[in-house]
Amino acid sequence: MKKKNITIYDIAKVANVSPTTVSRVLTGNPLVKESTRRRVLEKMEELEFTPNEAARSLTKKQTNMIGFILPDITNPFFSQTYINVERKAFEKGYTILLRNSMNSSEMESAHLREFVERRVECIVFMGGRINKSKPTEKETAEMNEVSKRVPLIMVNGMMQGVDCYTIRTDEEEGVRSIIDHLVTLGHKEISLIGGIKGVTTVDLKVLAYQDALKKNGLQFHKEWQIYSGFGVEDGRAAMEKLLKVSKKPTAIIGINDMVIYGALKECREQNVPINEFSFVGFDDIFPSDIVYPSLTTVNHNYEILTSEIIEVIKKIIEKKDSEKELLIDTKLIIRESCQSIK
Repeated sequence: MKKKNITIYDIAKVANVSPTTVSRVLTGNPLVKESTRRRVLEKMEELEFTPNEAARSLTKKQTNMIGFILPDITNPFFSQTYINVERKAFEKGYTILLRNSMNSSEMESAHLREFVERRVECIVFMGGRINKSKPTEKETAEMNEVSKRVPLIMVNGMMQGVDCYTIRTDEEEGVRSIIDHLVTLGHKEISLIGGIKGVTTVDLKVLAYQDALKKNGLQFHKEWQIYSGFGVEDGRAAMEKLLKVSKKPTAIIGINDMVIYGALKECREQNVPINEFSFVGFDDIFPSDIVYPSLTTVNHNYEILTSEIIEVIKKIIEKKDSEKELLIDTKLIIRESCQSIK
């Protein structure tokens, strides 16, 4: 006789899996192991389980819903990009589901599984594994598996061999524009601080920095290119090292604005006059025009960047063709933090 009121929790118990796994089987999630799927389906048949309407609704596509994964919403670059995308999405009638990965590959995987389950229209991905110069085979395979079910849009990142849309700003040209500007001001000794080796956006900037120095006939000093990280404290640590070298640069470029905020703070802590150096950041995050001195920096053309993200989303939803790769110009914003060499 058919048992009454059988739930996914009952199925989970007899199949020795979590209720979430049962839900994933119901939604046809491709990331569930085949052996686990068969075991769950067998238990459903044994208990004569029929999913209720609520469970069945999980398998229905949630119209105009977009998944958005980023590594850290507290980082102003990511938050500025996301807020602009959300505003434009709202105007189009799209709903954004935001998830923070906390720079964890495991959390990225969990969010990807959730979005596949929810059958979102597409997934916008920033940071994390798409910025690794050498992502793991597991990470790449997972992205390929997801892309078969849900279109992926990678912003300022890429993964070789993964079928997706990529939208990125020309960060290399941004670095070259910084060097050119500093050279016109008379600077010949130029440092680059911050970032982590193996992160593609950092690797690209470092190469562009070294190439731009060479093209301008300037010498690259290994001790002036300091990896330290992406935050304010990382900027302080890099500046502390830079202040200890015997020959110091006249201009300092940060891998992002936050690093330069840290460098400025370290100068103040050590009573080093800030006007001894010219400072340039990257990202043009919202405090950069109000800090002192206001920061010369590279802007990602956020309005164009986020408009292009929305345009690709729109074409995906409307099943129209869209360019797979888009490169957007950056622009140098000149403020008070750079001075001419007298």
